[in-house]
Order: sequence, then structure tokens, then C-alpha cells
Amino acid sequence: MNHHIGTLIKELRLAKQISQSSLCENICSKEYISKIENGHKIPSDKILKNIFNKLGENISAFYPILSVAELIEFNADKKQIDDYLAKHQIDNCMLYLDELSTHTLYLCDEPLQYLLGKQAYLIAQYKKDYKTAYELSIKALSITKTFYNIDEILNYHLYTLEELWSLFNIAFILRKAPHLNKLSPIHLYTHILNYLQREILNYDIIRQIYPLTCLHLADYYNSQNEHEKAAYYINEGINFFNQNYSLSLDLLNNLERLQ
Repeated sequence: MNHHIGTLIKELRLAKQISQSSLCENICSKEYISKIENGHKIPSDKILKNIFNKLGENISAFYPILSVAELIEFNADKKQIDDYLAKHQIDNCMLYLDELSTHTLYLCDEPLQYLLGKQAYLIAQYKKDYKTAYELSIKALSITKTFYNIDEILNYHLYTLEELWSLFNIAFILRKAPHLNKLSPIHLYTHILNYLQREILNYDIIRQIYPLTCLHLADYYNSQNEHEKAAYYINEGINFFNQNYSLSLDLLNNLERLQ
């Protein structure tokens, strides 16, 4: 499947006499385009659509993005992982993630970014191996963003839940292991929150990560005895639940515990 996409893009590009440098402009790096054409990378839906738009072609006439079967498989995998986490079966969850890394589906950007993000979270949260978790998080972000230093990521638009979770993981890791990067985790949390407040993302993305970011900011400011700032983010999280009728008792209790 990935070879077919790359071959098709290369044929269209050459037929229209467009260079790789021109095709990738404002989309991705030249190296990324080269990997796609050589069958070594499957781009995200957004990148794929942008490439076909640059080529002046309708993508649906050539390729249906992820097939329905692949989407069903991906969602089933995510459900299984959520079930393991809900039952606190961490070892089973990590083994399952390791198995997924061998599946062809996880060459695609979104599934691969999800896989790396989950691995990073579990390794940081339960194995306390912050260096490995940090490297996995950076790798996850680099799938859809081209940067030479993590500081640069704050200049990018964040389009997907997986990008936001990767940045959230990095913030969490840097709180536990600040020696890995001088970047302030609070700077990252605040960046995520400010971005979510712009309401340009899908509501499901905001619902999942907004209150958790408030919780971590409140926890940080309480640890620094900055109780006024902590109270502000506690109220932000509680107000979010009140406004959206989406009450999670566990998270609410955690917020109230910090008061």
C-alpha cells in the first residue's frame, strides 16, 4: 500500500515536471517526500491531501486515504489498549503495543504517532525511564513536524490529538527529568492550553486534554506554593466540566484534592 502511494505521487510529480523541493514547500521536508516516493513512509491524511492539492489532483480519484477496514482495525486496537489501562493491566498493554509495532498499519502516520505516544506515556508513568520516553515522544512529533530542536515545536500549529498528546508527554517527562531539556514544562502546558482555548480543533480533542492540562498546571503551582495560580487552573478545569456536562468523578476529585 505505501509503495503504491509513493509510486503514484512520483509519477504525477514527474509528469507535471514538479521538483521534490517545490512539492514539499509549506507541507513537509524534501526528505519526507523522498521517503514517501520510495515507499518508506505513509503520510498523514492532511499531508497526503496537501500533496495532491499541490499536484492539482483530486486525491479521491486515486486513493481513499485509510480504508474502512484499516480504520476499524485501528479503532479496535485503541479500544483494547483502553481496556488494558482501565483494568490497570500495564504489562499486557505494553506487550500489546510491542506487537502492534510489527503490523503494516502502523507504518501510517496517525497509527504510528499514536503507538509511540502510548509507549512513551507508559514508559514514563510506570517504568520511570524518562530518557526513553522523551526520545519516543520526540520521534512521535517528528512524524508530522520537521524541527531540529524541540523549542521550535512551539512555533507550529498542532492539528491532531496525537501531536498534542506527544507535547503533553514531553511536558510531563520534563517535570520528572528536567535535565533532559531546559525547556519549561509549564511553558509547554500553557502552550497546549492556549492552543485549545482558540477552539480551532475538534471538540473531542479539547474534551480529552483540556481538563488534564489544567490538573497538571494546578499541581505544579501548588508544589511551588503559588496557590492563587493553582486555584485559577482548578477552577478552569471544574468550569470546563460544568459547561460541557462531561463530569469525570476521578479527575474532579483530583482537582478538588489540590485545593
